[in-house]
Amino acid sequence: MEEKQDIKKANKKRIKEWININIGLLIATFSFSFFLDPNLLVIGGTGGIGTIVGALTPLNTSLVILVFNVLLLIVSFFALGKAFFIKTVYASLVYPAFTYLWSLLFNVLFKTTSPLTDGSVDMTLIIIISALLMGAGIGLTIKSGASTGGVDIVQYILLKYLHIPLSVSLIIVDGSIVVLGTILLSNYSLLLYAIVFIYVSGMAMDAVVYNGFNKRAVHIISDHNEEIKQRILYDFERGVTNINVIGGYTNQNRSELVCVLSNGEFYRLKSIIKEIDPKAFYYVVRASEVGGEGFTYE
Repeated sequence: MEEKQDIKKANKKRIKEWININIGLLIATFSFSFFLDPNLLVIGGTGGIGTIVGALTPLNTSLVILVFNVLLLIVSFFALGKAFFIKTVYASLVYPAFTYLWSLLFNVLFKTTSPLTDGSVDMTLIIIISALLMGAGIGLTIKSGASTGGVDIVQYILLKYLHIPLSVSLIIVDGSIVVLGTILLSNYSLLLYAIVFIYVSGMAMDAVVYNGFNKRAVHIISDHNEEIKQRILYDFERGVTNINVIGGYTNQNRSELVCVLSNGEFYRLKSIIKEIDPKAFYYVVRASEVGGEGFTYE
């Protein structure tokens, strides 16, 4: 019975992940198809390559993205192995498919690829909104265990064979695409737009990937640690860790309590600390990711 329940939970989790991956891809491709591509905004990636080629040739942007993604997938199979290929293949193929479907829908609804190409909406606003959507979509996809593929493959190849960090290769690869788009499309404002886009989308991505828990790690040193610990254990049903520390000024052995709580729980705990020991020393740091009992499983 217990084994069947575990299998059922695992299946539910897998289904939820696939749903989130597709929602993330829908949001990201909407941002690209509605905001970026119609306005010829090149912000890197295979999407940026598709926009450049689509603007200079009769080729469809979605088709260009698909061709580049397939070529990169083949390279990844030989350069990075089968495991990486399997994790990447779905999003790499679905991304251009969703992009094409969005463009078809916009043509039906608006008789054009996007109603935002007539200059009626400020370009800065378009960049910010599209960056927030793109970051949220990609963040949801990554958080669900998938990769969007594309030039990510090039970054992982550079990491594996040349030991170039992902943060550096991101600048090299996407930066090269943006510069290429700037030159070929003769739009020198692209560089500034790309900087804003990458920064805002990065913040949105981090907010989705890391802010799902939004927890606080609380460190407490008090003469009444035992009372505070009991309140944490029974009022919040959270685990507490005791750490032996030595005061730098007094050289006295002390006990430090460490626990991880939600924002709401922390504010309640702060009141408890002040109630038990107004002279207690404590500090709080943001726990950007939390896993384990009470957080990611019961």
